[in-house]
Amino acid sequence: MNDFTAFTKIIKEYIALFDHLIPIEQEKLDAAVKNRVTFVEDCMHKEQAAVLQLRGLEQKRETEQRRLGMEGYTFRQILESAPEEADVLNPLFDQLAERVRSFQSVSASAKDIIEVNLHVIQTALASEGPGKATYSAAGQKKDDNKRNHFTSRSI
Repeated sequence: MNDFTAFTKIIKEYIALFDHLIPIEQEKLDAAVKNRVTFVEDCMHKEQAAVLQLRGLEQKRETEQRRLGMEGYTFRQILESAPEEADVLNPLFDQLAERVRSFQSVSASAKDIIEVNLHVIQTALASEGPGKATYSAAGQKKDDNKRNHFTSRSI
């Protein structure tokens, strides 16, 4: 009989990581809806750190499954191979699956909003045409039809 203590701990770490990631992804979605680019960028930086943690957990899980003689097994296959651990593992697998579904749902929504925002930007840029709009140092749009003569510029 194998000791699943370390494996159970890894699954709990996965759940905690997704519990941390879901609010970040929700924050990114909210920022994308409100066109707050800097907030979206901040969330993406936080996600990058979480992805590194996720990779580390994947390596730990693979190592632990190899130790248990269950390399390459899905969670359902692990339950079938170790029915005596089902009381502990089944609720954890269900929690993890729910967290992953929740994360994927929010992530897909954020991705969709960001893609719509990018499309709006691209459409606006295409309708302006290249070189048609210029801006002053203060950020005010200049009217290209009212070109100043070169002698009217101050030096």
